[in-house]
Amino acid sequence: MDRMRFETLLEAYGADFSRWPAEERGAAESFAARNAEVGEALAEARALDAALEAARAVSDTSALAARILACAPSGAAPVGFDRRALMALAACALFGVVLGFGGGLLAPLPPMEDDEYFAMAFEAPMIGEEG
Repeated sequence: MDRMRFETLLEAYGADFSRWPAEERGAAESFAARNAEVGEALAEARALDAALEAARAVSDTSALAARILACAPSGAAPVGFDRRALMALAACALFGVVLGFGGGLLAPLPPMEDDEYFAMAFEAPMIGEEG
């Protein structure tokens, strides 16, 4: 058994070797006895096992549930028309229209003759046409 396999099994089954699969148990115990560097990982796993066992001892959670429900807001959220949301949506739409139409007027235009503007607007080259 190598360290990676040992730590994988330790994370899966905890520090109690009796919970490990029978075919891995002996090799894991001897690996832990031979390698002192896994002692810290074993200590952490034992602490986690102890915390999980302590949590298992708490069986009656009805008092906690009652306290949580007592703090919860009562009643459903009001269903109806929200005027503020509509005003925000209208403001965004108006801002978009103003910026869309008026934003182009703010950009500086290069000096061109009228026929050049007409050519840019209406005489676009066709796809595949070079020019």
